[in-house]
Amino acid sequence: MNLTRRTAVLWALAAGVIILGTGAQTWIHSSQIPGLPGTSVTTSGNEAAAVVPAMALVGLAGGIALSMARRVGRWVASVLLMLAGLATVWASLQAVLDPAAAARPQVSETSGMTADAGAYAVTVWPWLTLVGGVLLGLCGVAVLIFGRGWRVNRRYEVTPSSAAPAGTAAGTAAGTATPATEPTAIDAWDELSRGSDPT
Repeated sequence: MNLTRRTAVLWALAAGVIILGTGAQTWIHSSQIPGLPGTSVTTSGNEAAAVVPAMALVGLAGGIALSMARRVGRWVASVLLMLAGLATVWASLQAVLDPAAAARPQVSETSGMTADAGAYAVTVWPWLTLVGGVLLGLCGVAVLIFGRGWRVNRRYEVTPSSAAPAGTAAGTAAGTATPATEPTAIDAWDELSRGSDPT
């Protein structure tokens, strides 16, 4: 198996977009609220698991970093991707396994009481967020294993030989000096303005 840098970048970005998109959806429907029997309260993923949008941004940033990172930066990015994936999976599972705790702030705000709702319905979105977290973590593992063979991107490096003008080195080697530039009309005008005769 050969993982290219481009594939890893797209992989991380796709996982981050999945987490960001699914986290904005409704995860939990709460019903049978005390004092409000006919009311239903919805809880989004960002409300049920506040860490989810942050981990999505870590995934997106990690993907961008992989596109230009060197060896150490690549290693750091891969570890961050793995940790972000694990955090996303854990937060999604917590919301699925304990929807009452995840939706409690929204239920309490609606009812004005601390009692939990009588029924909770979990949607498919937290499961999709979990899948995004798994993809993000696997991307970090893949980069850690297969990223060693990536070539270092030297596109933005400037070598001393390329930074110096070609004529300068040749002139120095030949022992010749760069000829002085002839005064222009603007220079002559400036000299006249200062009261001196340029001729």
